[in-house]
Amino acid sequence: MDVKLRQMAPADLPRLVRMYETFEPKGEFQGLPPHTPEQITEWLGKLQQPVDYHFIAETGKRVVGHCYLCGGPKANEAELAIFVHQSVRNRGLGRALLLGSLNYGCKELQLSRVWLTLLGSNPIAAHLYSRAGFRLIHEDQPAWELDMERPSNCAKCKGKRCAIFSVVLPVTITIA
Repeated sequence: MDVKLRQMAPADLPRLVRMYETFEPKGEFQGLPPHTPEQITEWLGKLQQPVDYHFIAETGKRVVGHCYLCGGPKANEAELAIFVHQSVRNRGLGRALLLGSLNYGCKELQLSRVWLTLLGSNPIAAHLYSRAGFRLIHEDQPAWELDMERPSNCAKCKGKRCAIFSVVLPVTITIA
């Protein structure tokens, strides 16, 4: 199955709401999408600020993944959240979406810090974030942080191609 990963456009919002209508789990924990289409639309609306950047994964006309960088207290910081629909999990899509979003955050937004909150009951996501360079902020809390080097300072930087965050959006990937 081919999946296109790209920056979200305003016209994608109705398809993103449809993804979240069937997304599991719902609103049981902090940061997860709410239950009803109206609540989902309101939740996503609050995430559409000028300092927020959204990325989607789509196959055909169906959105199957969503990642966003929400502007933080400083201009070079952002909070990250990533959601992959359960029908396409464990196929590498989350990793590609994460790396592409971090590449954009590094190259385009020149972020120096990204953080996220992760449930301790999600060891697959913890492994993914750890492989991408995130580290636990506190052992007793589910918060993770990634200190990123700015593009002009990173010895591994290869222009637009990054040795660390190797996925450049937009891109089409094939998943099993």
